[in-house]
Amino acid sequence: MLMGPSISSQHYLDHDKVIDKAHLFRVFIVMVYLVVLRGRQYTMLMDGYHNYAAARLAGVKCIYQLIVKKLIKIFSGMTARESKKFLINNLTDNENHYVEDSEIVRKLFMP
Repeated sequence: MLMGPSISSQHYLDHDKVIDKAHLFRVFIVMVYLVVLRGRQYTMLMDGYHNYAAARLAGVKCIYQLIVKKLIKIFSGMTARESKKFLINNLTDNENHYVEDSEIVRKLFMP
C-alpha cells in the first residue's frame, strides 16, 4: 500500500509511550494518506506515529490504513490545489520530514 517515501510533520515522540506500546501490543495500525505533492508521490503518516515507532522497536511491520473518510470531509469544500496546500502548510506541527531518517523534505519546505 505504501507509495513513495513515507513523510510526516510530527517530530515529537513520547519515548515512554513508544516503549509501553512495543511491549503491550503486536499489532500497530498507522493511518496514512497517499498524495502527490509538487510532482512527487508520498505516503503521509496522518495518525499513529507512536504506533509506527513502537512497531519498529518491536521489530514488526505496521498495518497501514488509508485515512480517507476523515480527509474527504475536510477536503470536500476545497479545490485540489487548496487541499495540497493544506497538507503542506496547515497539517503540521513542524516541517514535513522523511520518516526513515528525519531529513526535512526540502521540496515541500520551499514556498
